[in-house]
Amino acid sequence: MEEALSCLMEKQVVNLCDGKILGYVTDFKLDVCQGCLTAIVIPGDSGFFGLKKCTDLVIPWCKICKIGKDAIIVDIGLLPDKDTPKKKGFFH
Repeated sequence: MEEALSCLMEKQVVNLCDGKILGYVTDFKLDVCQGCLTAIVIPGDSGFFGLKKCTDLVIPWCKICKIGKDAIIVDIGLLPDKDTPKKKGFFH
């Protein structure tokens, strides 16, 4: 099955492990020497008025399980939940 890169950007990316919707593809990593895609990139969350930007989520091509009509299924294991409080340090 052939798919244009622009079509991949219209699909939601879903983690197989927990069913979490990760977002939409905004960029790709390419191996220009081999002429193939090596990863898809999903933007990280932005903070208040976009001032704080988390790192983007780069998913290696080998972690893509299925590209369907409406979604891209990936298996990247469990991600840390951003709403879970972090362990407090000695002075916190």
